[in-house]
Amino acid sequence: MKSRELNPKFYEATRAGQAVQHYINTIHGSPFRLYVVTQVHKATAEDMGELGMKYILEFSVKDIVAESSEGRCSAEVLYPRGETQQQPQVQCSCDGLPRLNTLDKEQAFYQQYSDNSNAVTADYIPDSYGNMEPDMIPFWHLGWLAASFIMLNESNENTRYNMAQVSKLNQLKNAEDQLNFEYEILLHDMVSQEIIRWKLLITWSPEKSVKVVKSELLPRCRCNSNPDTLNVTSSPPN
Repeated sequence: MKSRELNPKFYEATRAGQAVQHYINTIHGSPFRLYVVTQVHKATAEDMGELGMKYILEFSVKDIVAESSEGRCSAEVLYPRGETQQQPQVQCSCDGLPRLNTLDKEQAFYQQYSDNSNAVTADYIPDSYGNMEPDMIPFWHLGWLAASFIMLNESNENTRYNMAQVSKLNQLKNAEDQLNFEYEILLHDMVSQEIIRWKLLITWSPEKSVKVVKSELLPRCRCNSNPDTLNVTSSPPN
């Protein structure tokens, strides 16, 4: 195995940090809790031969919804080698992960939309200028969390995904104490500068968190998909 130190500010380190960010959100995120890796402090790459390339990171992470203080974490990210796309394997130790109690907000959100007479539909969250209505912010976060599953699954050493926009949102009939939604999301691949569309069927409840039940890669389109006109930063708009 060949090991080398990386500049933590360079692409290899920050790309692996982005994959860890997606992983943390799939495990710990909620409509009122959303994590970003704010800084990679130390990074090492190890060539694992046929297994792939492993990145060992020390980094800071924070909950940007609650604007929490930063916590320190460490992780290993293995990008498998092979002819087919494989999800990176992430092992993460985050004893310092900020975990503010959001259960009351989650329960209130669940109760508000558990009656299908209040079913929500929306387009373009946020709009092309980064604006959204306050009551749409939890749905933006929920779409981001669902997108984290896709961004993690599709990540490799030649990609770096950010959530760009929820282009469509429809609440479906609730079932088995779960809120059910159909999302169409736009992802920005920072490497290729492509905007990629996915349709996701997701479920959510405070007890079971976010689950992606079905995902479909949609054909590319030119409508409202220019990265120059979308908010594609790694922080939610105000």
